[in-house]
Amino acid sequence: MPSNKELQDQLDDQAETISQACEILEDAYTPEATRADLVAAVSQAIDVLSGEEGEGDAEDQDEDDEGE
Repeated sequence: MPSNKELQDQLDDQAETISQACEILEDAYTPEATRADLVAAVSQAIDVLSGEEGEGDAEDQDEDDEGE
């Protein structure tokens, strides 16, 4: 059985993951956002929530968006 500290660490990790996904979605939710922008943000948030995306990938996506 996991200790209280281990459980708290898991909760903290999950809270951080949810926070990252929310930040992605909130950043994308702007009046000038296109459907493609919103779809990309939802996809990125799903990747974060499913553990498929690292922090470096998010930075690469931001750099790609700036070039458009």
